[in-house]
Amino acid sequence: MSNSRSVRVTDWRVARARRHLGVPLLLPVLAGLCVAISAPVSLTLAQEGDGYRIEAVTLSSGGLAEIRRSISLEEAAALGFEVPLDQVDDILKSLLVYDPAGGVAAITLDGPSLMEETFRGLPFTPDDLRALPRLLDTLQGVPVRVSSSGRTVEGMVLGVDTAAPLENEKEEPAPLLSILTEQGQLVTIRLRADAELDILDPAVRESLRQAVLVSGQGRVAGMRTINIGLEGTGPREVRLDYVVPAPVWKTAYRLILDAEGVARLQAWAVIENASGDDWSDVQVTLSSGAPVTLAQRLYQRYWHQRPEVPVFAQTIAAPAPDLYRESAAQQQLSPNTGEIAMSDSMFLGNAAAIAAPAPTPASPSAPKAVAQATEGTNAATYLLPMPVDLAAGQTMSVPFIDAELTAERISLFQPERGEVNPIAALRLENTTGTSLPPGLVTVYAPQEEGYAGDAQLANVPDGETRMISFAADRKVEVTTQYGESETVYRATLADGVLRVTGVTRTDTTYAITGAQDAPRTVVIEHPRQSGWTLSSDALDSTTPTHYRLQAKLAAGGTAKVVASVERTDLQSIALVDSDADTLLYWVGQLDDPATAAILTELAESRQEIARAENGLAGLEQDLDQASDSQARIRENLAAVPADSSLAQRYLEMLEAEENRIADLDTHRQDAQRALAALTKAFSEKVGAL
Repeated sequence: MSNSRSVRVTDWRVARARRHLGVPLLLPVLAGLCVAISAPVSLTLAQEGDGYRIEAVTLSSGGLAEIRRSISLEEAAALGFEVPLDQVDDILKSLLVYDPAGGVAAITLDGPSLMEETFRGLPFTPDDLRALPRLLDTLQGVPVRVSSSGRTVEGMVLGVDTAAPLENEKEEPAPLLSILTEQGQLVTIRLRADAELDILDPAVRESLRQAVLVSGQGRVAGMRTINIGLEGTGPREVRLDYVVPAPVWKTAYRLILDAEGVARLQAWAVIENASGDDWSDVQVTLSSGAPVTLAQRLYQRYWHQRPEVPVFAQTIAAPAPDLYRESAAQQQLSPNTGEIAMSDSMFLGNAAAIAAPAPTPASPSAPKAVAQATEGTNAATYLLPMPVDLAAGQTMSVPFIDAELTAERISLFQPERGEVNPIAALRLENTTGTSLPPGLVTVYAPQEEGYAGDAQLANVPDGETRMISFAADRKVEVTTQYGESETVYRATLADGVLRVTGVTRTDTTYAITGAQDAPRTVVIEHPRQSGWTLSSDALDSTTPTHYRLQAKLAAGGTAKVVASVERTDLQSIALVDSDADTLLYWVGQLDDPATAAILTELAESRQEIARAENGLAGLEQDLDQASDSQARIRENLAAVPADSSLAQRYLEMLEAEENRIADLDTHRQDAQRALAALTKAFSEKVGAL
């Protein structure tokens, strides 16, 4: 591509963007300047048309869209295309380039702070470009040629006086420019409306030109040009794939109950074009997976914060004192445990009574063609059968599934709801061959009431079954009666350990009164409890959170469903460490005479040991009291004259206490020997079990 053509393409692109935002092509201050903007010779700016278009879009349920663009190149070794600013981060993260002629050199684009970087080393600001006097006031010392009102002066700028006094009252107010000529003369010139400026310094003129271009591009703030350097040349088709944010596509189902056990399911996809470009003859694929989607501001500049170190002269900073004692490092673990409680809530509304609609066809019209479904490892994809034409910002709803499924109509009772009426529901089996994406379901029963209600359908893998609830079944009632918990214990004795197995059982009875006019299949979702197991003749299936109990009732029939749950607890009691109360407690709990007799005998032995311990404790207390009394007498004896009658009395009392202490000590030793014998006998008896 020639240089002249590149210039035309660039000017056209900039002009189009500026016209869109209402930005003038040239700022008024540049009326006297000639500015030429040209693109590099080897850069092709991609334009919309046959050679540059969106070929395919894959919409993800994760809120992203994979865009595929096709670009026809002739000889260019680089290309550029415009994208909205809010897509730049994701394009930098995900862009793939398919060039059959070679590899990719680099991807470049204007930085997020191009205007700031451009004006950082210039004496003027973007606001100074808005008026000639303000610009000239910043160009002090720059050689210029200025013409105004037929007068021309040339020299270096000294400054601009915007409030200079006028020579007469008839003159229009105008700034006064002061210039130092080449001959050293100081001259002034009024900058009137016809003023023209020529900057004679080539470097300053080039800087001004670049600043004007960047300032104009900064006004087109919503777009960025991605430039891709390619290694190959020659005519070829280059494909670009990238992922950008997109509205989540939605699924809306229509479920028509055609006959007993059969349902017609139509799935419609609601898609939106928020790519910023019109879709014309675009291949659209819908993906129902749940990908991990991450965002990062790759286009934003991040600066590493370095610590600032002060400057010291002839000295260094004093180190911090060592304040703490050194010890060996130890890793302390503080495990945190927690439970996450999960519950499902279903919000149901009652439709108001609606007059019977006019007769409708037995089955809705089928779509022209359904999507081509493919089951992947982590997601199901649906390729729409026809190319899509959708203008930017528009929304479309298109059918992509039309299939017949087996459907069983049931009344679903959920005790957690706290109501006596079950919910009208359908048990659906996915036989479409691929997963069904989540969405709302509008249920129709043309042979009965027409519109029957709305339901929610979660993701259903192929071959699996789900229940969808769409209305309340007021004709069926279920009452719940909770029984008392009963625990039965079984015990074994071995190695001095009592091992007790306790089985706790609770019964819940559901009394069902069926509809008077039609049979019903009632499914009760009995909640699962951790550590409990269920036994019931009505058990039909299970889920991770519930047991499903089923009862079939004739018209006007009744039924009772009993759900029995059991929990087994194991306990080990070391008999040698057990007191009499613990042993007697288990005697009362066990229905085993032999084990109860052994525990009773052990409890009696433990009670005898307890009596011996109490007797020994009493002797210890008496000894302590006698010792305290002896010490008090000794103190009193030391306080009276040795030859007094009171001293003689204290001596007699002291002798009596000595005799008493000796007697108590003998009894204590006997009690200790007796207690040791009882404890040894108890341990031997336990060890023999």
